[in-house]
Amino acid sequence: MTIPALSENKPLRLGSLMLLYAAQGAPEGLLYIAIPAWFASQGVSAEAIGGYIAIILLPWSFKLFNGILMDRYTFAPMGRKRPWLILAQLLLIASLILFAGLGSPADSLYWFAVAGFAVNFAGAFQDVAIDGMAIDILGEEERATANGLMWGGKTLGTAGFAFLTGRLISDEGGHAMAGIVTALFVGIVMVLPLLLRERAGEKLMPWTAGTASAQTEAVQVRRWWPLVRNVLIAMKRPASLALGAGILVAFLAYGLKTAFSPSVAVQELGWDRSLFTDRDATADLIGGLFGVFVSGWLADRIGPLRALGGALIGMALLNLAAVFMWSADGVYFAYLLIYSVLFVLMSVCTYAIAMGQSRGSVAATQFSIFMALLNFGTSIGASQLGWLRGTGGYEAAFAACAGLSALALVFYAVSVAFNRRLETSTVLSDQEMRL
Repeated sequence: MTIPALSENKPLRLGSLMLLYAAQGAPEGLLYIAIPAWFASQGVSAEAIGGYIAIILLPWSFKLFNGILMDRYTFAPMGRKRPWLILAQLLLIASLILFAGLGSPADSLYWFAVAGFAVNFAGAFQDVAIDGMAIDILGEEERATANGLMWGGKTLGTAGFAFLTGRLISDEGGHAMAGIVTALFVGIVMVLPLLLRERAGEKLMPWTAGTASAQTEAVQVRRWWPLVRNVLIAMKRPASLALGAGILVAFLAYGLKTAFSPSVAVQELGWDRSLFTDRDATADLIGGLFGVFVSGWLADRIGPLRALGGALIGMALLNLAAVFMWSADGVYFAYLLIYSVLFVLMSVCTYAIAMGQSRGSVAATQFSIFMALLNFGTSIGASQLGWLRGTGGYEAAFAACAGLSALALVFYAVSVAFNRRLETSTVLSDQEMRL
């Protein structure tokens, strides 16, 4: 019995994308939640934790180059993005094993940052490959649902492994077991790209029978200059520039929140490490379930732009309230729960809008630019914690998150305004550039 190709079977297509994103979220649960909480419990300063997060997030800012490389080169008989996905997952497993071999943070915080950088370098390649594959094989009507499932899968992976690895890490250096278990999970999910073709008739492995599909051959870029030129044409449109600015600013706030969260909980509110990882994982779990069952439906129902606007307004109001109330009993846990739901909705809508903006032969590259801005914003946001705390404590950090969310909403509104002009223009009417 031959397994259907991803392009031929909708449940298989959506389910595989969701599981691949779960494998992408698993290392994030380890690196972004469990490890920083461990650092905080070991007395590592909030500024040092913020620096660690900023460094390990940097590879996600290079996704532009990953996208260009993948659009230009591939082994077409195995699919347009599948060969890159298999390679990325192999690198991810190897880098997680490297991470597991490190000592205590007191002796090797620098090497934790280096190893985390390596994990995210492989993870960024995996992410671009999955996103490029999704753009190639998803139908227009599937995008909001698919992005809800994908982001929900990632959030569930993050939540599950934040909880699991938080339990596995001991104060004496039990992160080794946490790293190995995470690598094992990625290896299990890797069975999917090993067994599933993108399109019928392609090779399963380089030595098996099969040929490149007509669809892959039709959009494959053969020369560098047309690729660069088409990307510049796509990105210089005002709607794309405004969308990119909105993404960058919105995720500056997320990076800042990621940096201050473990220090607020463990060092300021007195939560122990396990309590923080459990509560943060619970928030991510609720966000992930919301992503799977609600966010895609909601974005389809009211439109991704309206849903995105509602999420940003909610995040701005939530952070504004936290300026005055974050230290009160029970408030910060409620903050984590509400923030997770709003963040998932914002992310799902952002992905759907950016995916709709990315079409044709440079789709992976254009989408990777939007995602590079997203991740660059996250990294820069995390690095700003030190001076904000020095300026006005954690209140200043919450206020900055509120202001950034409001500013992002302005940029998104400008993008919508430019897009409406584009739709009524007789010159710039091509469907590929619409949000």
